[in-house]
Amino acid sequence: MSDAWEDAELVAAEPGPQEPELVSDGGGLPFTPAALVARFEPLDPADPAVAVLLEQIRGGAGHGALWRRWRARKPPPPAETTEQLAGWRVLAGADDEVLYGRGRPPRLVTVAVKMNSRGRWACIGVSSARPLRACREGIRASSWRLDPDRQPAPADAELRILVTERSRSSGIKAGGRILPPELYADDGELLLRLFVRPRHEGFQNLVRGTETPVRVALPEPVGGRAIVDGAVWEPDR
Repeated sequence: MSDAWEDAELVAAEPGPQEPELVSDGGGLPFTPAALVARFEPLDPADPAVAVLLEQIRGGAGHGALWRRWRARKPPPPAETTEQLAGWRVLAGADDEVLYGRGRPPRLVTVAVKMNSRGRWACIGVSSARPLRACREGIRASSWRLDPDRQPAPADAELRILVTERSRSSGIKAGGRILPPELYADDGELLLRLFVRPRHEGFQNLVRGTETPVRVALPEPVGGRAIVDGAVWEPDR
């Protein structure tokens, strides 16, 4: 492993926030953590995007013959629809995509809907209990761990870490695609977030890359502080 560390890419950490600006469960648009607790307007069932959300709430009745039977039924009364939408909110939205959510981690449920090329809204993802990861430039933070063979000394201003990329990469390591890490530092901890630019050349299968050795240059020595992976965001961590 010593040769691997000699050849490992060196990246310089940049100052970052303690709380990520955006988070994502990987099922739709990134959103601000504040969106989980901010006041919100009740959803309008007449909105075509909300109608797709209702399909999912009612059992995913948007497929084949099941959809045709649903269309043939008399619409539920307003009181029932209002009850079904209770607690659901818009977490993030764009002209052609919306992410709805209900609850808070670890019981957060999200439904992502998107307008297709024919101008029709459809569900593109439903997730439940997925961890929320920090997100930057549309990229979810990758997990990492310290080199198990060499724990940092207080005087060290460089970390040896092993990064596990989150996106599909056909098993190819992340070297050359690691973005400048975010580092939040206070008297008690060093919180580090790693982001890996996805591979876009051709089809990428489900195999994620193996751990990639990376050296991270810190602006100051570690000291006696804890070193924390800030990839996964948890309220009131």
